[in-house]
Amino acid sequence: MNWDNFMHYLDYFRTDQVMQRLQDWNVGELSTNPWFLGGFAAIILITYLIGWKAIAGFLVGIGGFALVLSLAVGKGTGVEGIAGGGLWILVGGGAAAMSLFIYLVFIKSE
Repeated sequence: MNWDNFMHYLDYFRTDQVMQRLQDWNVGELSTNPWFLGGFAAIILITYLIGWKAIAGFLVGIGGFALVLSLAVGKGTGVEGIAGGGLWILVGGGAAAMSLFIYLVFIKSE
């Protein structure tokens, strides 16, 4: 792999290309898809009831990240998305997901 190939590979990680790829995958529709939300909630509940609290906490973190990403992509990027509440969704949703993750994995013990 030479330098030109490496730089071409890094172009895939530009923000505009990443957001375009997420929009192509319809990530913005995950927050309104009842099958995704119900399935993820069921998997989290099952793992929690079995006693796999660390796995349930990990799934809450992944699901929260996916939901926040879905809402952010649905709102749009750039100044328009931030002015429309996109920044508050990212900050608030991320904080809520991480708080629940920390509670399930580290604080809650039986």
